[in-house]
Amino acid sequence: MRRLFTFGCSFTQYWRWPTWADILGREYDLFKNWGICGGGNCQILYNLMECHRRHRIAPGDTVGIMWTGVSREDRYVRDHWLEGGNVYWGSELGEDYVRRFACERGYLMRDLAVISAVQELLDTWGCESRMMSMVPLDQDTSTNQLGKDPTGSKGLADVLDLYQPVFSRISPSVFEITFGSKWYTGDGIPDSFDPKRRDFHPTPAEHLAYLDQVWPAQQISHHTRDWVVRIEQQLRERKQLEWTPALPTRL
Repeated sequence: MRRLFTFGCSFTQYWRWPTWADILGREYDLFKNWGICGGGNCQILYNLMECHRRHRIAPGDTVGIMWTGVSREDRYVRDHWLEGGNVYWGSELGEDYVRRFACERGYLMRDLAVISAVQELLDTWGCESRMMSMVPLDQDTSTNQLGKDPTGSKGLADVLDLYQPVFSRISPSVFEITFGSKWYTGDGIPDSFDPKRRDFHPTPAEHLAYLDQVWPAQQISHHTRDWVVRIEQQLRERKQLEWTPALPTRL
């Protein structure tokens, strides 16, 4: 039985429409999407290990991971994961916490260690795996209005140099390929909070186009491609989607 397990943030599991993971999942006998909206790279490791404990990932299985920005902090609080997203963008942690503890160098050290550990785990399990990213992991994402540089005096260069082999296994990001390194470009779906601008999440068609760039195109059937076209049309016509999320049982 061909099994696919996917991990990431809202670019992997989105509440409004299918993502790259859902598209690929149609080509497998069993598919579970472990992505969490607003989640960071640490939760990817946590959920990967839970998935392995439940399903024993092995040769013949496929794991797809879309890493997210490093400026996120993952917390499981009272029965659910906090969906905080970037700590500089209105995080539940609060402005005082971010002023005192946000550190781009620390986030990068943490997340590159996590990604390196995941790569070695997947190699040990012998499964097929592919890694992508929402944004470039080697770029500072500290844009904020707090009046303080959260990087530190040492910068990032030595951290990036130490973990350079990690990047060779991660495809170019959605931000670069789909959006041309500028958010809100392209003909998207209106944002649910501000209908005057597009939702910055890729549409199903944009997810498919991204997969065609970074995942072997022959793995996506014509039947699935036709489904993506229908989903895109249903979204634009505000009709009920022909889609049921493949959510896992999780702690």
